[in-house]
Amino acid sequence: MDPGYFNIERERNPRETANIISRLSYWYTLPTFKKGRSGQLSISDIYRCIPSFRSSLRGDVMSEVWTKERLRQDKTPSLLRCIFKVYGAEFFLTNFVWAALNISLKMSTPLCLEGLINYFSSSHSGVTTSHAYWYALGVVGSMTLIAIVSHPMLLFLMEIALKVRLTCCSLINRKLLRLDLTAGGKASEGLTGHLVTLLTTDGQRFDMGSLTLSDLVRAPVESVIIISFMYRQIGVSALIGTAFLLLLIPLQSYLGKVSGRLSYKTSARTDNRIRLMNEVIQSIEAIKMYAWENAFAGIIGRARKKEMKVIKRISWLRAIMMSCAKLNTKVAIFISLMSYISFNNDLTAAKVFVIFSYYEMLKLTLVDFLPKAVAYVLEAHVSVKRMEAFLLLPEVENEDGVDLIHIDKLEEKDEDIFKDVEKSKQIYKNTASNLEPLSSESLLKLEDYTVFWKNLDQLTLTKTEALRDINLDIKPETLTVIVGTVGSGKSTLIHAMLKEFIPSSGCLTARGSLAYAAQEPWLFDASVRQNILFGQDFDLRRYKQVLKCCQLLSDLKILPHGDKSLIGERGTSLSGGQRARISLARCVYKYADVYLLDDPLAAVDAKVAQAIYKECIRGFLRDKAVVLVTHHVQYARQANNVCIMRGGNLVAQGVYEDLVDIPEIEQLIEIREKIDKEQQKDEMPVLKGQENGKIVQLDRSKSHSSINLDDTCDPKYEAETQTRGGVSSSVYMSYIKSGSSKFTLILLLFLLVVAQVFYSSSDFWLKEWVNIEESNSVKNISQSNTSMDNLPVIYEDLPSNRFHLTRAQCVYIYASLIGICMFFTWNKFVVFYNACIRASIKLHDTMFRGVTNAPMWFFHHNPSGRILNRFSKDMGQVDTLLPLNLIECVGFFFELTAILVVVCLVNWWLLLPTSAVAFLMFLMRAMFLGTSRELKRIDAIAYSQNLNHATATVAGLVTIRSTGDKQRTLAQEFDRLQDLHTSTWTLVLATNRAFGFWMDMLCSVYLATVTFSFFIFREGTMGGNVGLAITQVIGLVGMCQFGMRQTAKVENQMTSVERILEYTNLPQEAPVDPDQENLKVKCPNVDFEEWPSQGEIVFEDVSLEYEKPPMTEPVTDPAPKVDDTAYAIRGVNFSIRPGEKVAVVGRTGAGKSSLIAALFRLNKITGKVAVDGVTSELAGLRAWRSRLCALPQRPALFAATLRDNLDPEQKYSDAQINAALHEVELQSLVSALPGGLSSRVGDGGGNLSSGQRQLVCLARAALARRAVLVLDEATANVDTETDRQIQSTIRSKFASSTVLTIAHRLNTVMDYDRVIVMDKGRVVESGHPFELLNRINVHSKSEDVEILEHRNRTYYNRSNSIEREEGIFKVLVEQTGKETAIKLYKIAEESYQRRRKNK
Repeated sequence: MDPGYFNIERERNPRETANIISRLSYWYTLPTFKKGRSGQLSISDIYRCIPSFRSSLRGDVMSEVWTKERLRQDKTPSLLRCIFKVYGAEFFLTNFVWAALNISLKMSTPLCLEGLINYFSSSHSGVTTSHAYWYALGVVGSMTLIAIVSHPMLLFLMEIALKVRLTCCSLINRKLLRLDLTAGGKASEGLTGHLVTLLTTDGQRFDMGSLTLSDLVRAPVESVIIISFMYRQIGVSALIGTAFLLLLIPLQSYLGKVSGRLSYKTSARTDNRIRLMNEVIQSIEAIKMYAWENAFAGIIGRARKKEMKVIKRISWLRAIMMSCAKLNTKVAIFISLMSYISFNNDLTAAKVFVIFSYYEMLKLTLVDFLPKAVAYVLEAHVSVKRMEAFLLLPEVENEDGVDLIHIDKLEEKDEDIFKDVEKSKQIYKNTASNLEPLSSESLLKLEDYTVFWKNLDQLTLTKTEALRDINLDIKPETLTVIVGTVGSGKSTLIHAMLKEFIPSSGCLTARGSLAYAAQEPWLFDASVRQNILFGQDFDLRRYKQVLKCCQLLSDLKILPHGDKSLIGERGTSLSGGQRARISLARCVYKYADVYLLDDPLAAVDAKVAQAIYKECIRGFLRDKAVVLVTHHVQYARQANNVCIMRGGNLVAQGVYEDLVDIPEIEQLIEIREKIDKEQQKDEMPVLKGQENGKIVQLDRSKSHSSINLDDTCDPKYEAETQTRGGVSSSVYMSYIKSGSSKFTLILLLFLLVVAQVFYSSSDFWLKEWVNIEESNSVKNISQSNTSMDNLPVIYEDLPSNRFHLTRAQCVYIYASLIGICMFFTWNKFVVFYNACIRASIKLHDTMFRGVTNAPMWFFHHNPSGRILNRFSKDMGQVDTLLPLNLIECVGFFFELTAILVVVCLVNWWLLLPTSAVAFLMFLMRAMFLGTSRELKRIDAIAYSQNLNHATATVAGLVTIRSTGDKQRTLAQEFDRLQDLHTSTWTLVLATNRAFGFWMDMLCSVYLATVTFSFFIFREGTMGGNVGLAITQVIGLVGMCQFGMRQTAKVENQMTSVERILEYTNLPQEAPVDPDQENLKVKCPNVDFEEWPSQGEIVFEDVSLEYEKPPMTEPVTDPAPKVDDTAYAIRGVNFSIRPGEKVAVVGRTGAGKSSLIAALFRLNKITGKVAVDGVTSELAGLRAWRSRLCALPQRPALFAATLRDNLDPEQKYSDAQINAALHEVELQSLVSALPGGLSSRVGDGGGNLSSGQRQLVCLARAALARRAVLVLDEATANVDTETDRQIQSTIRSKFASSTVLTIAHRLNTVMDYDRVIVMDKGRVVESGHPFELLNRINVHSKSEDVEILEHRNRTYYNRSNSIEREEGIFKVLVEQTGKETAIKLYKIAEESYQRRRKNK
């Protein structure tokens, strides 16, 4: 399923061969930095995944442990316990060694600092110069060693988190492949959104959880040691100050727990929003046709509002916690100093700044790390529990023998899913000979098989039967046809054969292998060939045979790259019939014993359906067991066994002749064939072309056997855009403008500046006060030693007391500075977080509107995983991570500036090295930033591939499971895509550590410069100045590299804003709103409020082109001449009178659905389309589409209540909705549901049959009652009788409306007023069906146009002469069979005669 776009030969990661010095200094990252700096880093430059990080290896290890855990009877399975079993010993042992070394080095720093400050104090305290140098060396050396040791440890913790994330994501993907979709809850409703959140938001939480987990133990132990050293300095005063901090720990822990609970709520609400967003993307065509963009904007907006309500509460909690973390130590130092003075102790610079240093350590461990550890570990625990809940969901018990536990060990035996395809090998294998010939025993046998639906609503405990007492025997080389009305259980029976259900009674016995073609074709974003092969060996002979019997050869001729053409996600670039035939070809290509075909003929026209039935089902598969679900009873005549389903029961089975009188058969027969053949001859003339029993049979073997599949060149992969260079300042400005007005921005800047000024002023004032106190102490001591009078020292007259303040005034000033700082700091955080929340809300809303208002080409060329990545991962970063990192980044810049200013104020000579260090810092930051930014963009692109794979897997889960061992191949693909992301992420981690290491080394050099400078400029230097300067610079060592990385991280996360803005600024459909001025001028007689009142439709020279994304790079080559084949419809001209019923017919791919796309302006058109004289340019697209009514080819239902599905805009009453349901024969279904209109519909209407889903969409039309009704094969998946009832409803309820119907069932449109025949995008015939059959007044193409287009025939060349002679419509009628054609002729004649009489 992975097309292999990124499967290139990659270089080995240099880290694997690096020596110990290179690893410690991170020198091996230099080539990456060089490429990143030059802006040449791309996803092709990413190294090969390091073997120990391979996802399949990690997943295999955890799968074994998890399997054993689930089998334990004594305990409830725990994913957390499994994680600790695999990684716990390594994690805790390494943390223990590092913690011991880190604490030892930390404690030595203040001891050395004390001796150094004592040397510079007035009394010297007996410290010699040589000792002072050793103390200085100890301060610098201990801080340098801490930096050297910390970075490898941090890298180890992040890599452990990466391994855990890889493990869990691989485990989730393997679970997905076994998930029971009928289990209800998360397994069936909102599965895609839930899965995306697990793989993105929840997976990312392991990073911070791993970093902080050890702090839960280390922080308390380290705090006890620090407090004991503080007690040694100032005695009981240390306990008084730390008691204040300890009192706040319960509050912070409580806030952390509350934050954890809120994170769980956020995850659930994010799941819901992503689920809704996924449904919008999947059904965007229907949403545009119904003009429901505003309705879904409201639905998504309400979900977003609930989500942001919780995020806002989390942000307020963070504001409280960050305010506490910022100022708690200030208050604690103040309390300790006040108590120390109150005990009649003298303050000295050594004691104050050593205590200051200890409190800084205590702040990191007790105030910063511990609360964050509680919050992050709780968030990670929430994620683990969510993943665990997913892993414990029920699984299917299909006993297919596929090993999803040991992927890596068996990987060498399995070839890459598209290895042979990419190298264009043509392998001739007699693969069928590997299958043992099966005897005449049963291949599939159901005995008294009963299964119940699981109720999605959970409103009632009663069970609903899905199938009851089914007895069916499928033997080799037989054709079994299953028929029944809509909702009778046909598809459910097929799913039962695939063992998708767990029976409540009875049994299912299966021998041999199965192949399955789903009713809703499942295609993935790759080439036609890759979709058909689906990982199997490329056997050219069989491949061509499959293309031929599935009627795909002619389609490959018109595709730009043949079978290598990319078809887009879900086959968006193909017609419905082409999608169905590719899905069928995948099923048929597989060597199997039983082929389960769930209504593959519904989406194709009669001619192609007959050819498939004859050449594929009765030809290519003649020696296989085939189970065919169909609404066309004529295909049951040659069946060995016909099964009739009714309400989940198999009411009858046998050969066709024995079942003709069964009511279901009577209802399903398209044309009754009880007319005697002789009477047919008397009553009706033999139609031309049927003489001598001749029906047009097409010999395609000669015309297509020579097709060369390798002549076509490979298509260019439309990769996700990777922006180059730095994040533009306009991105920052857009983010700022989204969240704040000019007043808010000015207020925020004022609060940031003032808060930092008062924060630094408190430290500077502490230095001044300590110098005064130290001078006072020295004066008192010297005076007591020299003077006999012992005159008291006057505090205010001390030389260092420049402002002549009393001690009490000094205390008041210090307390006031702290109090003012607290006030401004709190307000700073509140204003900041409120601005960020407003920015998140606005960015999401504008991105949603940008996406939903984008043209359809955007959705055709961008997989849903790529779009969802912006709404999940990118939006999640903007919601939670960006505000946190942004405030830390802004705070860092202010604090760095303040520290450098303070140091320079202490010693002006330090201005020169300070400037040099600042310059080098920003130089290193610039080098790091380019690399980090490009890696972040590559990381986002790489992760999108995982999401694309996961969402595609959800969509085709039943089909994937039917392929058997190819489930393992898909699991391997997912792991390989994870390896691509892992390779990127390991580079991100290594470059982060390299930058941090070299920044710390630079800061250590600066620390050495500052420390030893005091020895050079010793004269007049006081201990307080030395203490303040060194403690400030010591803070720089850890803070500077962290802050600089935070600036890079902010820029990296601003790429998420950049990616969001890309979708905000997408090209928009236009015009959206009515042009009232031109309406009045050009259509003065039209009452736009009542428009359209008549329903006249006019096409004038209309051509439609399926657009491609605009070129992002300048094109140097001249533009090629536009080929006529680039247009889906060309030069279409016709008019439909008010109230006229018109059918559009033609073969698959003839342009019928493109005609509807042109009418609803879903794609770029030229020419003019008008309804009642008004064009879409005048009416505006919203009004244009909403005033028409459409039933698109794919029924669009959402995981919501039935009522919301019918009326998302809440326009109609329950009575009106019930009346509409009654008109489309759905009232009985709704009344049987436990919740009635409030009953929930599963994802995509999964708990309804395909026919029921289409009827629900028809009920929308009955509800809207528009003057123009358009049906695009709306009844393709319903039985014939239901189709008749629907057509009757349309004729009666929409008698005055203009009806435009695309239909493959000719009997339903033979009495229409007119038939338009399409072929290769042109209208080739137009007229009443009777006129077309008899060539009376037929409007068709001229002969010269026909000859001109002869070479571009898309369908069978040998029929060209017959079609030109008799007309395509007549040929289509004749190909339904002799008897059916006669009946169709009669219906057309009766309708024609009635029409003439009415005239």
